[in-house]
Amino acid sequence: GVSGLKNLGNTCYANAPLQCLSATIPFAQFFKDTRWKNAINMHNTMGSKGVLSAAFAALVHQMWSSESQLIPSEFMRAIRAINEQYKGSDQHDSQEFLSFLLDGIHEDLNRILKRENYTRTPEQEAELERLPPQIASEQEWQAWRLRNDSIIVDYFQGQLRNQVKCLTCGQTSTTYNTFSILSLPVPHARAGGKAHLKQCLDAFFNSETLEKDDAWDCPRCKTKRSASKSLMLARLPPVLVIHLKRFEAHGRFSDKIDTFVDFPLNGASTSPEDPRTQLPPYKYDLYGVTNHFGNLSSGH
Repeated sequence: GVSGLKNLGNTCYANAPLQCLSATIPFAQFFKDTRWKNAINMHNTMGSKGVLSAAFAALVHQMWSSESQLIPSEFMRAIRAINEQYKGSDQHDSQEFLSFLLDGIHEDLNRILKRENYTRTPEQEAELERLPPQIASEQEWQAWRLRNDSIIVDYFQGQLRNQVKCLTCGQTSTTYNTFSILSLPVPHARAGGKAHLKQCLDAFFNSETLEKDDAWDCPRCKTKRSASKSLMLARLPPVLVIHLKRFEAHGRFSDKIDTFVDFPLNGASTSPEDPRTQLPPYKYDLYGVTNHFGNLSSGH
């Protein structure tokens, strides 16, 4: 939309990601043309029975129907009724708010009316481990969608593959996890220095060795062994949300990493390890940025 959102005290943490979601055209269109009403899952106790989705849809409709500044008071009233954390005028983390909003809409609009408990037997786990990664990841993705299937999954969710490998016998243990937001570390740089998005991705997917106190209890060796631990992309979503982790804790204190991160505006490639897991391979164009000015205790 072309409408600005008025800051109600300290609600910039919500306004910024809301503008990004409004600019996600097919996602916004879903709420503009009222298709969302037919997708409400009234049986899901983890959702708001459509209250959150209705508030979001009303705001998106206003943002695309007006060229003047909007006051999102009704939307924030609904947010505060659902989550007491957002009552009052305190500042909040923009990424945490976006995560809450995406999770809430997902639960509201989950197409699965009854979630079945899903656990694999040890035999099934062993069989999955023997499969080629692209087949195993697809099986885990389909199993996930048997319990989680919404427009949020359609557009925003991807899949990570986490593998531990014994450095003695080669035994592996692989797990698959979904994500809606990819949270990347930001490398430190000298004053005025900068990093590239690829460096943040490389740091996130950097392999590590588990040894000494962190050694892996290898099921084949029947003892603790040094092992490699690697994290890989198994599946990318159509809309990739990247969060740059600029705050780091040092005991009781936290610092903000001010490294400038350079990123491509068009045609960014973040291919999974095996390109066959994603057809067509996605190349991303940047269309929304949420930027924080300030420090941990204050900012905008």
